[in-house]
Amino acid sequence: MDSPKKYTEANRIAWNEAMPLHQKANQSKWDDRFSTPGYSVIEAPELEQLRSLKLEGKSVAHLCCNNGVELMSIKNMGAGECVGFDISDIAIEEAQARAKKFGIDCRFMRTDVYDIPDQFNHQFDVVYISIGCLGWLPDLKAFFEKVSSLLRSSGMLFIYESHPFSEMLPSDDLKDADPLKIIDPYFKSEPYVELDGIDYVGKTNYKSEPQYWFVWTLSDIITSIINNDMKLIHFSEYREDISTMHRRTEEQKADIPLSYILIAEKEQDTH
Repeated sequence: MDSPKKYTEANRIAWNEAMPLHQKANQSKWDDRFSTPGYSVIEAPELEQLRSLKLEGKSVAHLCCNNGVELMSIKNMGAGECVGFDISDIAIEEAQARAKKFGIDCRFMRTDVYDIPDQFNHQFDVVYISIGCLGWLPDLKAFFEKVSSLLRSSGMLFIYESHPFSEMLPSDDLKDADPLKIIDPYFKSEPYVELDGIDYVGKTNYKSEPQYWFVWTLSDIITSIINNDMKLIHFSEYREDISTMHRRTEEQKADIPLSYILIAEKEQDTH
């Protein structure tokens, strides 16, 4: 495989291209909602599992934070220091502006997650990963090595993501496809290359710069976590689609997994 930077820089350009379209569709919505003190976008089942971490006063890093609405919500739930990292310049600018506008004490940094500075090592009680992060990452092992380096001893990794099983099913934009028919492989070594844009918010169709989407199996994810000094302490699967790409599949009520929550704990430092 080519250097990870080839893929992450291409994805940065693609996200910078898409973000103004997302903002056109959603900016006023998020401003209206965060104008209410204490607003949180976090809902069940994620809410219950996040509360189990007892976030009050704890430091949280959100990797691939996009426009920051989840991290600002976590801050509003009582978390301590909150820092979001994302590769998109425009997403980070939006997050910074909204946090400042509504007085929500979160910091946001534009960076490739693989390049998060060492000054953040061992600074966080929780590393949070939300929907739509892992598929943009070309090197899962290096990513979870970075996660582990950010966590303090006994810190927690929290993931709420689309289930890898859903990657085999047709997305909602393939309107003539059977939403329960497998059309793509579960095991795929090369990324998908997309040129059709990523405005899943406003549904604008446009020819985009190339973007690269990586399909990771559950074993890829879990093994990479374990091999980076973290132990799995919770794993739950859900019928609900949180990607907005498989609503038709969810409506079939076929009892198949479309999302999951994973919590892992960094091994205690015995030195």
